[in-house]
Amino acid sequence: MRALHAVSLITILALVGCDRITGAADQKMLDAKAIGYACRVSLKTPEDCMKENDAQSPSYVLSGWKEADKDINGKLLDPNMGRVQPPAPIAAPNATATNSNPVATTSQPGKAAPVKKAKP
Repeated sequence: MRALHAVSLITILALVGCDRITGAADQKMLDAKAIGYACRVSLKTPEDCMKENDAQSPSYVLSGWKEADKDINGKLLDPNMGRVQPPAPIAAPNATATNSNPVATTSQPGKAAPVKKAKP
């Protein structure tokens, strides 16, 4: 019976540190940092990022966010990368330069002269 307890105890202890042995803990840390980095590049606040990724460690998410912020402020990374800028709007012709609705004047009070419309 004691042998069974000893084997069970050893098995339980091995499983407790299983993620440290396999590197799963390191991978979770790196994933959380990558999520934080991506959130900063996409212009999200750290609070919003942590709320959206509540399964990740908030301290590692914040650490990744700060790394990206340092890269952006140091001009190593452009947060607009890959986004196509819309073309500059074409200026409309000045309304005073082309009068499309001329006002007719008449010499007789109370009577309006016919107005001719300009061709577009």
